[in-house]
Amino acid sequence: MNASNLPRLFIALFFGWPVSHGCTEGDAPYPEPLPVVEAYLAPNQPAIVQITREISCGSADTLMALTGLSPRITHNGQSYPLVETAPGRYGSTEVPLTAGGIYGLSFSFNGREVTAETEIPMPPGRVSASATDIAVPDFGSGIGTELPDPIRYTWDNPDGAFHVLVVRNIESNPTPITFNIGGSPVEKPAPAFRLPPHSGDSQQVTIGRFSYYGEHEVILYRIQPEYVALYESSGNNSNDLVAPPTNINGGLGIFTGVHAADTLSVHVW
Repeated sequence: MNASNLPRLFIALFFGWPVSHGCTEGDAPYPEPLPVVEAYLAPNQPAIVQITREISCGSADTLMALTGLSPRITHNGQSYPLVETAPGRYGSTEVPLTAGGIYGLSFSFNGREVTAETEIPMPPGRVSASATDIAVPDFGSGIGTELPDPIRYTWDNPDGAFHVLVVRNIESNPTPITFNIGGSPVEKPAPAFRLPPHSGDSQQVTIGRFSYYGEHEVILYRIQPEYVALYESSGNNSNDLVAPPTNINGGLGIFTGVHAADTLSVHVW
């Protein structure tokens, strides 16, 4: 997977969480609006941090990038400035992102210091798949249709660490899968999906999870607890008077490390 797409894919899979936060109960520890940090550090990839402004509950505002900041990442006593490459998007190719490394983020916003810390996890164990292709059945009326066996992915996980399995269609112009059940065609346009974080050593993917025909890449990521906490809260909506979990001091969002296994592939036909 292209390094520049990695954070974008993780963010998109949270169903717009950065837009719907801000409904908190009681007095907030910091004046609003808060900065929202989104960063997923991966070994041997550029360090990319997206910083936006919190949208308060009931506000008609749209997501706004925070520009002109001077964020820095620290590691092993060294400090690395991040350069703004797009509105609210800061990055550097100089930060040595390695497994087991501990990294800190800091910047100033509205006169206060915003900080976070994370560790890049060790690599996942070797991943194997029960199949490399899967066929879309002809559902017809939906009666008596035999579904193909799910594809099972297994890996070594003696420590019970959390992992997330991400699947993405890589065709340049993929053909959508449409299901005609009971005379009502149903089209599912999402080109990528991920399974829930899992602390076991296997997960299975059914045909119903795929949206397009063609080639897909399948990547297993070892993730950190802050990612799991954010995922588990992603079902909250803007009517919930609950602040989403965050590991950002003085802000919201996530600053975390991920580590990918080798990329596998699956062909949907």
